[in-house]
Amino acid sequence: MKKLDEYKEIIHKCSKCGLCQSVCPAYQTTGNECAVSRGQFIMLRGVINGDLKMNKNINKYLDTCLKCGKCSDFCPSEIDIVEVILSAKAEYFKQSFEGKIMSILQSKLIFNTALNLVKNLLGRKKKFNKKFEKKAIYFGGCVEAINPKTSDYAKELLNTMQIQPLNVDFNCCGLPFLSAGNTTRFEEQMKENLEKIRNLDFDYIVTDCASCEWTWKQYIKYADDEIKKKFEHIQFKTIYGLIEENNILFEAKKPCSVTYHTPCHGGVENIITQIKNIEYKELEDKNECCGFAGLTKQTQTSKQLMTSKKENITKTNADYILTNCVGCVISLNYILKFKKRVFRVIDFLRKKCRLVK
Repeated sequence: MKKLDEYKEIIHKCSKCGLCQSVCPAYQTTGNECAVSRGQFIMLRGVINGDLKMNKNINKYLDTCLKCGKCSDFCPSEIDIVEVILSAKAEYFKQSFEGKIMSILQSKLIFNTALNLVKNLLGRKKKFNKKFEKKAIYFGGCVEAINPKTSDYAKELLNTMQIQPLNVDFNCCGLPFLSAGNTTRFEEQMKENLEKIRNLDFDYIVTDCASCEWTWKQYIKYADDEIKKKFEHIQFKTIYGLIEENNILFEAKKPCSVTYHTPCHGGVENIITQIKNIEYKELEDKNECCGFAGLTKQTQTSKQLMTSKKENITKTNADYILTNCVGCVISLNYILKFKKRVFRVIDFLRKKCRLVK
């Protein structure tokens, strides 16, 4: 990955137009110029020019970035702002005491060992050997270790669509490491995942988590030429997109009401509104970030966003809250203190619904 000073020209491309202010949830929540990319780029320009030091205060403002990508979508200079912010986070991570502690906790020895231990305790996943012309890599991420039944269910759905899920055992996509600034550990995890698919022939990479899908797409930027060439012939799909393409319908086993929070990296509202036997209650701020932002620590900005989200969820009085991102599930449970049932959409389909014949 690039170092911060390699983004000097890109940072100077920022015209300071302020369009990012109009879409940045962190700025709209705090009103602080340092919380939006324009202000952060001014600080980073100072760091690169030697006028400022990368320190705890600057990192505090970098942490207000929710990495939702809305600023990049609206940027007239077409800057990948999230990529620059992540590079700046990495700069601080390498030199800080906090980074040294996180490096230990996120090390392969501790992180992957813990996931593998959970896998062994909960039992291995089923093998899927039924042959079909179309083949897919199904990436269930960290949750696959904790809840293998959900990945098995998703793979059964792929079989229903006449797609063969290949039996590949993954751990994490690496997003927690990337978000923290631990690029060394992210690259290590990325290479491990890519090596597992290097010699396999398949048509799709399928996920059920919006953040995992986004992270796999980041791999393309950093992968070697052989893998990049392989990706030219592979389609990224969500299990929900495939459900929609194959006209697979569901109905709730019992009548219930649901609301839905859209993750920053992509929503699947169409799937939910088509489920029979449910009452869909639209969430007022469904497209606004939940405040988790890929980090396990909660900044003040995150907490303010969470307060608004909690109020709007409570207004719906829905039986269940659905989303399609693991981070959002964690955040929504934190917000609601586990007083409401929060489901990943795939878990809701498995536990509360059945296929319509």
